[in-house]
Order: sequence, then C-alpha cells, then structure tokens
Amino acid sequence: MKKITVAFFVLGALMAKAQDVQNDTIKSNSIEALKESVDAHSMKFEGLEERLATSDADLAKLTKIKVSGYIQAQYDMYDTWTFDGVHGINSSSTSAPITNSFFLRRARIKFAYEALDGVKFVLQPDFAFDKVSLKDAYVVLNDRWTKTFSLYLGQFDRPNYEVEYSSGSMEMLERTKMAGILYPGEKELGAKLEANFDTKYNFPLKLQLAVMNGNFNLGTTANQTKDVDNTKDVMARAVYSVKLPNAGLGIDFGGHGYFGKTEVMPGTALTGFTKADGTAFTPVVGDKLDKTWLGAEMQIYYDLLGGMALKAEYISGTMSGVGSTSTYVNYNSGFKVAGLRDFSGYYATLIKNIGTKNQFIARYDEFDPNTKLSGNAVTNANDLKYNTLTLSWQYFYDENIKIVAGYSLPVNEKTTGITSGDFANRDKTDNQFSIRIQAKF
Repeated sequence: MKKITVAFFVLGALMAKAQDVQNDTIKSNSIEALKESVDAHSMKFEGLEERLATSDADLAKLTKIKVSGYIQAQYDMYDTWTFDGVHGINSSSTSAPITNSFFLRRARIKFAYEALDGVKFVLQPDFAFDKVSLKDAYVVLNDRWTKTFSLYLGQFDRPNYEVEYSSGSMEMLERTKMAGILYPGEKELGAKLEANFDTKYNFPLKLQLAVMNGNFNLGTTANQTKDVDNTKDVMARAVYSVKLPNAGLGIDFGGHGYFGKTEVMPGTALTGFTKADGTAFTPVVGDKLDKTWLGAEMQIYYDLLGGMALKAEYISGTMSGVGSTSTYVNYNSGFKVAGLRDFSGYYATLIKNIGTKNQFIARYDEFDPNTKLSGNAVTNANDLKYNTLTLSWQYFYDENIKIVAGYSLPVNEKTTGITSGDFANRDKTDNQFSIRIQAKF
C-alpha cells in the first residue's frame, strides 16, 4: 500500500513538472485572462451598484411625491320659468330651456412634491370634457429655523376662509354667491406670506399677507396670464383659535381685508359709468377706482350629540368694474357693472353630524351688490339683492366616496324698475336640486 501511494506522488510530481516546462507561456496567459475576467465582473458589480444607487435615488424622489384628487359627477334638476309665464317653455323661441342634466362638476388631480427640507411644489390641473385648466401652481418655501413662516409664489387660493376651504371637502355643493363674485375662480397670481405661531410657540394665531395681480378670472384668458396694469392688490387675514377641550368647544375667529384698485385702461369705453347711487360719471384713462372691503369670520365647533359646527362670515366694501367696447379688462362675470358699487354680504352655515356616516347642512346667505339702492329704485338686474337658502345631506359611503343631495332656493328682490326679462317685478324661478357622487383618493 505504501509503495502504491509513493508511486502516485512521484507520478504526480513528474506530471506537474512536465506541465510547467511545456506550458509556461500558457499559464501566464491564463492568469492575465483570469485577471481580465475578474476585473470585468468587478466592473459589472460596480455598474450594478451604480444602477441600484440611481434606482434608490429615483425611488427616494418618488416617495416625496404625493398624489391626490377627486371626481365630482352629478345630476341636476332646474326649476325654470321664463319671463312670459310659460313653465319650461319660452313661447318666443322654438327651443325649450334645459330642466335637467348630467354634469361633471370637477375632475382634479393634485401633485405635491417636497424637493428639499422646507421646499415644496404644488400643481393641480382641472379636467373638463373640452379643456384642461390650471387651478394651483405654486412653490412653497417653509421656514426651517422657527417653523413659523411660509412663502408662496405662483397661483394659489386667495386668503379667505370660504375660498381656501377645499372644493372636495365642502359641505355644500357650491360656494356662496358672495364668494363667487368677490373672488372669481378662487385663485390669484402673486406672492403670499403665512405665519403660523402655533407650530412652535403654541400660540394659536395665523397671519396671511398676499400681493396679487388682481385680475385673475377677469376678462379674457389673455388678461389673466399677466397683470394688466402696474397696480397690485393686497389681501391680509388674521385668525385666532380658542380651544376648550373640557367643554368640547373650539372657536376660530378672524378677519380679512382686500385693498386694490381697478384702473381705467386705454381703449375703455368711457361711457355708461355709474356710482352706487346711480349717478353717472365719466372717468379718464389712468383713473383708479376703489376695490376695497373688510370681512369678519367665525367658525364654532361643538361636541354635541355626535358633533356640530356653525360657520359665518360678513363682508362689506366697495367693488368696481371697467368695461371696453370689445371685452372687459377688469370685469367680474358675476358683477357686471361699469363703475362703483357699495356692497355687503354674509352667510351662516349649520353642520350637524347624524351618526358616523351622515351629515345635515343648512346655509342661509345674502348678497346685496348695491346697498345704495333697493326695491323699486333698482333698474338694473345686476343691482338686485339675493337671499339664498340651501339645504344639503351628505352620506359618507366609505373613506373615499360620498353622496351629496342638495337643494338651493335663491330669491331676488322685486322691483318695478325692471319692466322686461326674467326679473320684471318678480322673483326669477331658478331653484336647483342636485345629486352628486364624489370619489376621492
């Protein structure tokens, strides 16, 4: 056995020696090839690591993007009565007015991206069947040190409670007539500074100051992309909160002011201007008409039988409009005047939770576009005062879907000063019933 083992070792040594002598250059080439192979694999692993690192970076960016949105689809029924007294049919026309319709009220998606600590981008388009419009597009710079201040730049909500309250969270189907006229489209282009002293100092005070172009949703789209004059409008708002947890009570109250001008531009038709009392006047190009008002607000939340809330706001001031022969440069589609108007308006909304899935809402609002004239002294339909009672019921199907049924009963003041049309000494029949399904994510 020992002899056989020794023989194997000797044979192996001889073969190895012969291999070294005969294939010395081959061995050298094999090592180099092995090195190249190892290096190649190493580079592949390094490339894989780079790709993984890039993927991680891309994934980290994606995690900073927050996407939300909602669709509001509804069915409307309109109570119409034409001025000639024929219900649903205008005898002077071959067509009948629309009494019911399916309607896509809103279809929006919101992208919020927090690029760096304290820097945020927000983009929100609104989709309609025939167009896509831009609702929000702004950058936010947040104070990294005191966690108190935020600077907005771009297109954002005007600083008003009803305007800033999300359309997807509103208890009512629509905002008040007052909000629609004073803040058309809700948005504005400009800069806004916010200070919230509750985040760090536990002092429940919020301040807002905005400097804006002042012509958003006024006139043609071309007039909205940039400012139409050199003047800027300013808004300021302050809100203070009181919390009484032992009593189950919370109260937010505050106020805001709007300070702006409507400038008479070249090409304006300088006729037909009237003051609030109906007095005619003729401005000149360059004149700046007052556009200022003040408002007070309050929201009360009370833990009673499942929870309830009472929200109210009052605004009063001066509104102005300027018209031209072809288009309105500084013109509000709901405030069709060329001149000055003293106005006032308010609303009060009661919200009551019914169990965990239902909510009853009642709102009464009033808007008087011309407080100087009333009754038979009113000769223009745009000066008529409106009182509107709106009732609504919300059912929360789940966390993402709610069903809303609402009935709106607007009543305009009567006047003998208007002798023709839908407002000829009577209340225009324009009640509306709507059923809406909202899907939100």
